[in-house]
Amino acid sequence: MSILLNICGLLIATEHFPDTTLQQFYQQYYHCTIQPAKTDLRSQIQSPQAVTQLFSYPETWWPIFTADQLQSDSFKQLIEKGVKPGVILPDNYFSLIEYYQIKKAVNAGAIPIALFQMHHSKYFASKATFSTALGLRPLAALIETGWDENLIAQPAGNYIIQSDDRNHLSIPARKIQHHQHYFYQASTDSSQTSGYQVLINPPIDMPVTNIEYPQLGISWNLNKIKYTSTTTGVETNIFGYLMIVMSTIVIPLDYLLTSHFPSLLSSFGSSISWISLLLGGILLLLLNIAIIRRRRINARN
Repeated sequence: MSILLNICGLLIATEHFPDTTLQQFYQQYYHCTIQPAKTDLRSQIQSPQAVTQLFSYPETWWPIFTADQLQSDSFKQLIEKGVKPGVILPDNYFSLIEYYQIKKAVNAGAIPIALFQMHHSKYFASKATFSTALGLRPLAALIETGWDENLIAQPAGNYIIQSDDRNHLSIPARKIQHHQHYFYQASTDSSQTSGYQVLINPPIDMPVTNIEYPQLGISWNLNKIKYTSTTTGVETNIFGYLMIVMSTIVIPLDYLLTSHFPSLLSSFGSSISWISLLLGGILLLLLNIAIIRRRRINARN
């Protein structure tokens, strides 16, 4: 059952009343409030996408592609023109051929983007760490299920919000900054003519003169270690770098490329913990041996 909202003077039907943060975004970027509609004029009801077209704003965009579109003419043309599009890393698994295609695209300038699911945030952290070890360090997160207020409680960084459901209210078509978070509207529909949006698998005839890059960078936490991926590299502590290196040891590349990500990623944290415990035990044993040998040498002297 949908509810009627009065948004900037338009009668909009959505499935849910927007949360406080989304209302603040509309107030800040569209300068209007969201209120329950006091009338039920069904003939005047419009889709949530109509709000974007209500405000005249320079049309700018940034292209991103799914892994199966890296051989498309649209992607190749953008690369040839010096554009750096985003590439969405597969969420479950990818074959050896897909890995090399993605790696080739990244080497040509494409920017890795990892899928993010609110109920599997630890999965995202593990996947981001693996991807970093494989040379596919993500610089943004893509949420395919639309806006969720809990995103503001996630680590800082670039979050691209896809919302192709016409029954849900999307975030404003602007470059949104909320403290250390950056939010961008994403869609597969290229018909929008106002505001900023991220286009997924755009057609080949899109103009490149109005392409603008988002604020790139994303952070995540894994086993109480913070990682911050920037355009210049990944920032973490010594244990974080060790985790990245060890991830390629815990799960060999050939096993990774022929298995499903979820089962691998769920075992990553426990595997690292056991290996860390084992290494700690070995170091403690070596320390005890060294102490015993030193005492024997001192006793002989």
